[in-house]
Amino acid sequence: MIKLEKYGEVLTNVDLKKYNTYGIGGMAKYLVKPTSVSSLQNLISDLKKNNISYYLLGMGSNVILPDNDYDGVIIRLDNLNKITIKDEKVEVEGGVLLTYFSNYLIDRGYVNFAFCNGVPGTVASAVIGNVGCFKHEIFDYLINVTIINEEGNIEIVAKENISYGYRYTEFKKQNVVIIAATFVIEKGDKLLAQKEVQENNLYRQAHQPLGTKNAGSVFRNPIGYAAGKLIEDAKLKKMMVGGAMVSEKHANFIINYHNATSSDIIELITKIKKEIKRIYDIDLELEQIIVKW
Repeated sequence: MIKLEKYGEVLTNVDLKKYNTYGIGGMAKYLVKPTSVSSLQNLISDLKKNNISYYLLGMGSNVILPDNDYDGVIIRLDNLNKITIKDEKVEVEGGVLLTYFSNYLIDRGYVNFAFCNGVPGTVASAVIGNVGCFKHEIFDYLINVTIINEEGNIEIVAKENISYGYRYTEFKKQNVVIIAATFVIEKGDKLLAQKEVQENNLYRQAHQPLGTKNAGSVFRNPIGYAAGKLIEDAKLKKMMVGGAMVSEKHANFIINYHNATSSDIIELITKIKKEIKRIYDIDLELEQIIVKW
């Protein structure tokens, strides 16, 4: 086994329930937080050379982790947290939390990322999934992305060379690591931006099951429809499998109601999809990522 300590902080026998917002999953043998981009690059290279499996995990806010234990290395980008503003552009490293990023910019008078304040997760995961809400998405302002590509090299990819769409980018299907992104930033009224953040958070409190163990929206909205409305109209609110339940507050959320397992959540997703197909002849597409190892 390679000496993981030379790359950063190492945790052993990690309970993954503490590292995802569903509160599910087994144990991981190792969790590493690399100290820098070069440490991350070298860690991945050495893991590949030694045929050791690894998984990049953000804040665990859009994933369904397996129930079984992981005999590999979980990598988190907590220490990739630099933000640099220059010439109405900002370069932000992948480990920065979205809400922190939004507040950082608002404090300095840049207002166009107020929409993502309150969204859980990191900048890296937001880019991978083209996160969006309140009629904005993160690719609206993207200039380029810096990645560790599948060959292990650092590469800067311009927005126009990335295949992306609604809650989707090609990175979802690639074995790459988002280490930084560069965005356009816009000056504006700081007080109005803070008011926007407050109103958006009040909306979330009123319409989403905040305070429960969930991983955000389960399904993408089909063209012309709202997934939550379809599920609600099908009278599937409070449907349960084991400890997993369709939220009574918002039907496009599944909550870990009582010691749910990954299997419970996946089975509930399957039942919802089957009912929506039967009733409306619509195939719901999963927004969350089912992780397998």
